[in-house]
Amino acid sequence: MTEQEKIEYLLKAYYAEQDRFRGYVFSATKDYHATEDILQSIAIVVAQKAAVFDMNRDLMPWLMGIARNKIKHWFYHHGKQVRNVQFEVLENCLVHHSGAFGQDELSPRQEALMKCLKRLPSKQKKVLELRYVGRKDCSSVAEELGRSVQSIYSTLKRVKRELRKCIERRTAELEIV
Repeated sequence: MTEQEKIEYLLKAYYAEQDRFRGYVFSATKDYHATEDILQSIAIVVAQKAAVFDMNRDLMPWLMGIARNKIKHWFYHHGKQVRNVQFEVLENCLVHHSGAFGQDELSPRQEALMKCLKRLPSKQKKVLELRYVGRKDCSSVAEELGRSVQSIYSTLKRVKRELRKCIERRTAELEIV
């Protein structure tokens, strides 16, 4: 097998498992953008280290080791403590729950969240979008919307509470059916 063929093989295998790794990385970082960055950096390492990978070895532990190192690097780079991350538990979930983290398969809570978000007034959606999708801090959101920082904090607190209640109602309805 040529080096190029080996790289292609390993990258295909990694991308076939990428949804599972997305769940693994996100469970550790709790940060969507960091998760996507880490997933890309895992692919880069796979391509760079393909030449030294022993094709007789199991691929999954190797990929998990790369992912673990990238997660630790992300925590270190962002000045955060990695001690609260239980890698063994996350890796056990990754190995035993094939496809559980796929984007095509939404959990009932995720489906409920999507429906609840659609029902929010546009002003509340805008605050959430700027804060979490745009990754702006509350003072930047307040400045952009011409509101006080305290009103942004209050809005976020209220919307989170409303979303939590909405999700609980919707998931309870699913359990009854």
